[in-house]
Amino acid sequence: MPERSSLRVAIIGGSGHLGLGLARRLHGAGVEVMVGSRDAARAQAAAQSIGLPSDAGRLNVEAARWAAVIVVTVPYDAHRQILESIAPVVSDKVIVDTTVRLGRSGERATPVHGSAAEEARELLPTARIVAGFHTVSAAMLADPAQRPHGHVLLCGDDPSAKERVAEMVRLLGMRAVDTGKLGQAGILESLAGLLLAINRRYKRRDLGIEVAGLD
Repeated sequence: MPERSSLRVAIIGGSGHLGLGLARRLHGAGVEVMVGSRDAARAQAAAQSIGLPSDAGRLNVEAARWAAVIVVTVPYDAHRQILESIAPVVSDKVIVDTTVRLGRSGERATPVHGSAAEEARELLPTARIVAGFHTVSAAMLADPAQRPHGHVLLCGDDPSAKERVAEMVRLLGMRAVDTGKLGQAGILESLAGLLLAINRRYKRRDLGIEVAGLD
């Protein structure tokens, strides 16, 4: 068994593809994890599916209250509603926003503030927002036969928050790359859309970002 980490991470939207893959990998790396959902029964089932006790699945606001680091893995059309629901309990907490500006049907959506992560900063002004994981393959994370690999591109305005997220990335066995201020988030979200289009064109599910020269 891996050595237990003191990091406590809530995955908001943890019953989805990316969220559940991250929760499984973090749990396997010795991180305390809670799975959040808008439906408590769904959260409990998701937690049990990756070897966690059922009480490690909670409503989003309960999971966010418990955690030190909160990873938001929700579709853009649910982004504002879910962030508003956890807003009362996230003061001074690190929020990792993985949201990509695509609707459920794949069409591009335009956030009010230039990127989903910048919109999160407006909705959660007392939290410490870091954008990341947009270009990580959810299929790779979900496949226990694959070792985690690739680079996780991060951006944000709080250096200590980015380093906290980089620590989590290293526990996953991946490499964190600091791409600068939160204003870069729109580029990261666009890269995610590009990878999605490539995956569809070539009938792939597992393409992610590898940055040459940083191994």
